[in-house]
Amino acid sequence: MSTVKHIAICTLSLALTALASTACHHAPDDTAEEHPVAVHCAAPKAEAVDETLSLRGRIDTPPGGDLPVASQVAGRLVSVAVHEGQRIASGDAIASVDGASSRDALTQAEASAAEARANEANARTTLERTRALVARGIAAKQELDDAVARNEAAHATVAAAAAGADVARRTLGRVLVRSSFDGTVTRVWRGPGALVDGTAATPVVQLATSSALEFVAEATERDLARLAPGNIARGTLVSGEDFTGAVRTKSTALDPQTGLGTVRVALEPPSKPISIGTFGRVVLTSGHREGVLLLPSSALRGAVADGAEVALCQDGKATLRAVKVGFRDDARFEPLEGVATGERVAIEHVLGLTDGTAIQELP
Repeated sequence: MSTVKHIAICTLSLALTALASTACHHAPDDTAEEHPVAVHCAAPKAEAVDETLSLRGRIDTPPGGDLPVASQVAGRLVSVAVHEGQRIASGDAIASVDGASSRDALTQAEASAAEARANEANARTTLERTRALVARGIAAKQELDDAVARNEAAHATVAAAAAGADVARRTLGRVLVRSSFDGTVTRVWRGPGALVDGTAATPVVQLATSSALEFVAEATERDLARLAPGNIARGTLVSGEDFTGAVRTKSTALDPQTGLGTVRVALEPPSKPISIGTFGRVVLTSGHREGVLLLPSSALRGAVADGAEVALCQDGKATLRAVKVGFRDDARFEPLEGVATGERVAIEHVLGLTDGTAIQELP
């Protein structure tokens, strides 16, 4: 074999050896160990819970707390002193009615009363004179009886005339329409120039009481079943005001169209006025339980409605298990099924865990 050929063969052999060595050096190590995921684990802990229910609604008056206010005298409105949304106190003027006819009626009634008193005085004088004449035997007994009757009739006429004058005087005082309670004007029915007949058929304004406001919310049949009169309520209005109160009543029947019932919460007196009709949200405490086994909400995987699960910490591995959730708030939840007492559950990095993932429990 020639020297050149021998050198070529040797060079090829060295190249193949180097290639094989390089391939072995970069080959993946299929036997490399999986690095465990470091997690904190915890067992369910017994705690006390307040079961709550959140509902949307608005401020309203209690039944019968929204009433029309009408003039008690007939006539034409001269002025209306309030507007919608205005808060007024008991005794505040709302409107005034033309009082010309009422003043004329009072003048006439007072004149009739004066005439009746004059007639009574004359009848009394006649009675005394007739009584003296009868005592002296000059007048007949019948004349005395007639004088007594005329005096009694005159006295009755005076009483009737005084009552008529008093009515006319009170009627004149009613030409100024006033509020009989603290409230808010929710509607103005009639303005200046309108005719009123002195009855509830022609109201001037609508007033809603502001001394006993309620928060009214709609609830499903299931939510209604959880509530009872006296349940504590705390809420916030869209305007920023906070309020407190208690459930006063709840519907015993549902609306056939919406399938919802009504919850009425009686409010405690607010620190500042609250506008009727303001919307907000209320949180109702429907019950209290002691010794409820709870886990942090961070341990929960998936949506409760679609089927939630947790990752159990068992023998250095994660074991996924479906759970049924009972009570739940922003920080905790109650596993009704799926976690036994004493079992430990991963409470962090839970979304990255799969069934059988190696884990390392942190202290």
